[in-house]
Amino acid sequence: MNLMAHNQRWLLAAAAAVSLLTACGGSGIGSGGTGAAAYGLAVGTVEGFGSIFIGGERCDDLHARVSYDTVPGGPEPTNPEIRLGQRIEADLDTAASTCRILAARIAPEIVGVVDSTAPLTVAGTPVLVNTDPALGPVTVFDGYDNAADIQAGDRVEVHGKAVPAASGVAIRATRIERKPTSDTWVRVAGVIQNLSSTQFTLGGLTVNYRGTTTLVPAGVTLQNGQTVAMWSTGAVVNNIVTARFIRVLRRHFADGLHVRLAGPVSGCGSTSPCSEPVIDGVTVQITATTNFLRGTPADVADGVALAVGGTFDATSGKLVADNVLVRRSDPDRGLVTLIGAVSEYASAGGDTHFLVRGVPVTTDGSTTFEAGCSIGDGQVVAIAGHISGSAVLASRVACPPLAVGLVVDAYGSITDLNTADKAFKLAGRPLLSLFTLVWDDDTIFSNGATPQNLANGQYAGLRAVYLGSGRFLLKRVVLDDTPPPSPVPGALVFGTWGIAHHMTANSLIVNRISMTIDAGSDIDPGVVNGSVVRAWFYRDVPNQRWVALRVRPVAW
Repeated sequence: MNLMAHNQRWLLAAAAAVSLLTACGGSGIGSGGTGAAAYGLAVGTVEGFGSIFIGGERCDDLHARVSYDTVPGGPEPTNPEIRLGQRIEADLDTAASTCRILAARIAPEIVGVVDSTAPLTVAGTPVLVNTDPALGPVTVFDGYDNAADIQAGDRVEVHGKAVPAASGVAIRATRIERKPTSDTWVRVAGVIQNLSSTQFTLGGLTVNYRGTTTLVPAGVTLQNGQTVAMWSTGAVVNNIVTARFIRVLRRHFADGLHVRLAGPVSGCGSTSPCSEPVIDGVTVQITATTNFLRGTPADVADGVALAVGGTFDATSGKLVADNVLVRRSDPDRGLVTLIGAVSEYASAGGDTHFLVRGVPVTTDGSTTFEAGCSIGDGQVVAIAGHISGSAVLASRVACPPLAVGLVVDAYGSITDLNTADKAFKLAGRPLLSLFTLVWDDDTIFSNGATPQNLANGQYAGLRAVYLGSGRFLLKRVVLDDTPPPSPVPGALVFGTWGIAHHMTANSLIVNRISMTIDAGSDIDPGVVNGSVVRAWFYRDVPNQRWVALRVRPVAW
């Protein structure tokens, strides 16, 4: 499939939005131009939802098992969620005729504290914010409105890959997400340099290791040039950290495995044309028969973003490229696709906010709406746009019909619970109230919810995917132990889930909504900058402001 183009040019015509929900056709990276190759692995950046776009290619995630890329005993959370801008590694169903994800591992490059902002350095590692879609995916912010909001001492999760920089190497970020400062563990990935018997460097970070450090796989010998991920249970001090775990990322796949890679190139140096670039630790072999879908072999150089499809040769340890796409030559670079139902809709006085698959979306005077299409809670939409800070600015909005695979986020009260059938309905919600919601063994229950303690009348937030025949499969069920707070007389109450930031005694921001905190606001003491919260708020029309009613931490 032609990454980016084959799935996103539909936005030039509203009618094609329907076909995107039900098909994944075309030619290019995904099929080698023949439709015959059954790819077994994809590594890249999440650039859209509907199901999931990895490096621009749409992949079905209906039954995907999602986890963090970690080690046994690692500190990452147990209920991960795939989000825009994350780097992931996905195991694909080789028996499927289209891209179907069996398991996805979320792989942040850095988790740690911001050392400085000029230049931006996190856990001793330089980080580059990208605003140019020709260089790679534009940096997505979550828990910040933009890069200027980041402060020294903040704790963040950074996704991206290493590129050449004045300091040697830096991480070109695809996502920067704020985290609470209550955690102190650190994760950094990179290439080992300056190895001794007790320490080495990963970029600008010095890593100490000792007998208490666990090496994965067991018995591995560290060497200069190896790509590793390092975890520490302590903080970075003066750019020095002590490793609790070190995992060597060997990237040796099964012989003949079809692999898709997307990311910036390294390892070329001054060689031009570069016939063996390295992407995400994998050496790619470009041959005379490699098909360049966009760009030419002369474009391949350190720091240039490529998408590659090929076959792994276990003897040489290289990925032999069938197809290559040079991102800066792709006319659709930077285009983000979101397909799903509108949730957390809030509108008053021309100030409108909403989410699609958990992503904040904004519109402006240049946004084009398909005839008869408008935004409202529960409305099925297909959106094309570009990253604008912490949101997607929509360039086009279509309203396709409900189709199998559509993902819906919703909040409401449980009714018609049938534990024997693992099913219930959600009362009073647009779209979902007419359907049966079922769960299975892979459904994630959180914030106190379990299959055993569900009850009619409980309020819950959920994520579900349409199976057809009047049923949705629940992917997440998040208990919300109280109904929405009583509205201020004459005011409508709205809600949202997201990361709290810019929090002071008088205000906070969640999903780009700046809320005033007044005497009537009920703010839980556990709400801090970087925490995921459930926020209820209303529009104070005389003063033209959003006012917080109740804000609680939540385990989404």
